[in-house]
Amino acid sequence: MAPVVVLDACVLYPAAQRDLFMWLAAGGVIRAHWTNEIHDEWIRNVASDYGIARSELERIAKLMNRATGDALITRYRQHEQLFQKTDVKDRHVAAAAAAARKYSGAAVVTVITWNVKDFDRKEMTQAGLAIENPDAFLCQLFANSPGSVASAFVRMRDNLRNPPKTKRECLHTFSLQGLKKFSKLPMAEPD
Repeated sequence: MAPVVVLDACVLYPAAQRDLFMWLAAGGVIRAHWTNEIHDEWIRNVASDYGIARSELERIAKLMNRATGDALITRYRQHEQLFQKTDVKDRHVAAAAAAARKYSGAAVVTVITWNVKDFDRKEMTQAGLAIENPDAFLCQLFANSPGSVASAFVRMRDNLRNPPKTKRECLHTFSLQGLKKFSKLPMAEPD
């Protein structure tokens, strides 16, 4: 069974990371989830930081929801009470993961976030949840399914049109975004 994950807004904020996780989900390598609140956060920050129209970013969010079918988690607020030691601004993410676990039947759901320190590990474990930063998660995913991860990477890269990028350029972008170990993994095809 593919790992079930909830992608935090900080993972969806950089377009390259968002694209890679979407291609991993589209290929069935992961089962990705998020909420409208997570969408709102990354959209607000990208619009503010880069001046991209909210309408364009909302269109991307709708495409993400449509492309993955069951990714959008609703009815998760009641689970926030399980996470009293988790940072208040991140309780909704942990609650979404608890709802995703219930919905999916997965033994463990992993929250993928750069803000690992904001989540109480004991609370997460008690709820059947794990927490990982994107670099560590992607490296482990590659170790378990190198061909599937490399295929998702190639599909993501081949889909880039404006501007197109080489494998090396994509991996360099990932490195700049914090995916330092992942960017050094040997993707199957030559540049």
